[in-house]
Amino acid sequence: MPQKPRVKQYERENHVCIGTTRTQINTTMLYKVTRIFLFFSFCFLVRTPLFGQNLILNPGFENYKSCPLNITSFDALLEDVSLPSSSSGDYFNECGSNDFSVPANFKGSQEAIDGTGYAGLYFYALNDYREYVQLNTSKTLREKHPYKISLQLSLAETSSLALKDMSIILINKKVKFPNGSALTSSRLDLQEGVLFHEVRLKPNKSLASTDDWVTLTAEFEAKGFENHIIVGNFKNNTNTVLLQQESPIVSSDYSYYYVDNLVLEELPRVNYEKDKIYVLERNPFEPKGYELDNEAIASVKKIFKYLKENTEVQMKITGHSDNVGQPGYNKFISSLRARAVAIYLKKLGVDDDRIVWEGVGDTRPLGNGRIKEDHLSNRRVEFVMTDFNDN
Repeated sequence: MPQKPRVKQYERENHVCIGTTRTQINTTMLYKVTRIFLFFSFCFLVRTPLFGQNLILNPGFENYKSCPLNITSFDALLEDVSLPSSSSGDYFNECGSNDFSVPANFKGSQEAIDGTGYAGLYFYALNDYREYVQLNTSKTLREKHPYKISLQLSLAETSSLALKDMSIILINKKVKFPNGSALTSSRLDLQEGVLFHEVRLKPNKSLASTDDWVTLTAEFEAKGFENHIIVGNFKNNTNTVLLQQESPIVSSDYSYYYVDNLVLEELPRVNYEKDKIYVLERNPFEPKGYELDNEAIASVKKIFKYLKENTEVQMKITGHSDNVGQPGYNKFISSLRARAVAIYLKKLGVDDDRIVWEGVGDTRPLGNGRIKEDHLSNRRVEFVMTDFNDN
């Protein structure tokens, strides 16, 4: 098994750490409906975003006990930050030594996002060696409540590999594993008393970026036990998906990322008033579009969650179009828009008798329908929640 690294010197020419194991791997119009925008594609919002308090303690690694001068445990340097395994990690700060400073350090150069410090971790290395950082939350997350998490990463210049995707682990207590191997789900399962679940993150650009920070985000529903977060790569080398490389991977190849600015916020729960019209407005630049994109699917999943939790509710979906084109064609397109939402909800598990859908073409325009902006607004899908009647 990989052993905890010891570093004695650094080769300045290429910033590669020379040592033992760790080195090698080293609208706005007046209209009596609630407007909710879905760029359809549909860009759907159940409410105006209300971003709450960040529930992660020391999210930007700014609360430190001492300046980093060499490889030192997170526990010794930082408040509310720890190592979940016996592998090390690196803390960089403007007050640190040359090798552990910001922006320039032994792994490359990167400015901190907001403040003076950030962490650094091996996400891929020889013999499944991994490094992780474990952070505390200010409270245990509430069961079945929605949350949003984000963090920012930047690939260090000395890295020869980049990951294609990443995730985080939410866990019920602070853990400490005895070696530096990958914390796979099978390893976590074997740990007595440990509850966890993995949340996959979506990056806003390629994780191969070394020039700037990449933002990764995810929304999830809490299980009700989470009070710690672990950042790292939870797959072994065989199962890790890397971005395409020009040459075969050799033992000295590794992927090392700077980590900064974690944010965990609780989101309002999705709720709909009965007999109230909600509007899902589609992208005005795609007048004939009716297929659900990834954003739309995520939004429809929120509607599904509401229907799943409120079995006494029935949903009516109505598709609309503008008055550009023939009435028959407009009715056809509006029907496809409503049908796309209905089919996806049924695919998720909503019973047929709880969903009613129709397309009405351009027969129910918003406003007076005489200005260009009205054409764009009329391309929409509406839905209403009503009491379920199985008769």
